[in-house]
Amino acid sequence: MLGVSHATSGAAAGLAVAGFAQQWVEIDSSAGSVLTFATVCAGAALLPDLDHPSSMATKRFSVASWLASNVVRPLSGFVYDLTRGRRDTGKGTHRGLTHTVVAAVLLGLAINLASARWGTPVLVGTLFVCIALAIKGLDALVPGPPSLVIAAGLTYAVEEFVPGGTAGTAGWLGTAVALGMVVHSIGDAITESGAPLLWPIRIRRRSWYPVGTPRPLRFRTGGVVETWVVAPALTVATFLLAAYVVPGVAPFLLDLRVGFERLVAGG
Repeated sequence: MLGVSHATSGAAAGLAVAGFAQQWVEIDSSAGSVLTFATVCAGAALLPDLDHPSSMATKRFSVASWLASNVVRPLSGFVYDLTRGRRDTGKGTHRGLTHTVVAAVLLGLAINLASARWGTPVLVGTLFVCIALAIKGLDALVPGPPSLVIAAGLTYAVEEFVPGGTAGTAGWLGTAVALGMVVHSIGDAITESGAPLLWPIRIRRRSWYPVGTPRPLRFRTGGVVETWVVAPALTVATFLLAAYVVPGVAPFLLDLRVGFERLVAGG
């Protein structure tokens, strides 16, 4: 799927989970924690493509992301060769390890443990990286922004000015990373190629079986369906969810509406 689809699907999933999480477990549901979780989820939805040398995730941070990609690709290929089934074909360096639920869960657990142990530096660092990725993923909507500078400014704004900041996500922010990566892989699964979500479970003698929807329901990456149906629908869903679940947004929008109506009536 396109970067904009991955980013918006990650944001929508993050808003839905964080926004309703207080109904399932006792966690902080401040505006800061919901926005942090959703934003990290949106950015993490581009991380699986570190296994592609020309992807947004690989090129976003220049040397750092290039080095990460050059670690991920050989590692993915090595694990692929080590665990491949009799009918698996290919090299496993793209849509391989990073497109599995196992990899997403392991990285999420690592960030959960790190954020619980070291707190703010891990939370802020994760948020910064994911904001930059999310901005790059939205290039189709806002082309060519200086994403690292904007990401630094937005990270500072969330930490300093949004009620609750990032603090409420300590110990569970990695869940947003895992969710974003899984959302990415599910998105790829409904395109023509599928994704090995269920590795290492053997399906039809393949460990890296490309899970996907029935062939007639799949669409081409960057095609008409994604560009004109999927991406716009996800964008609208993201804005609606933000208005509904982020504390303080709905009253703010209502005040704006009342103020606008008074301005029109007075004019």
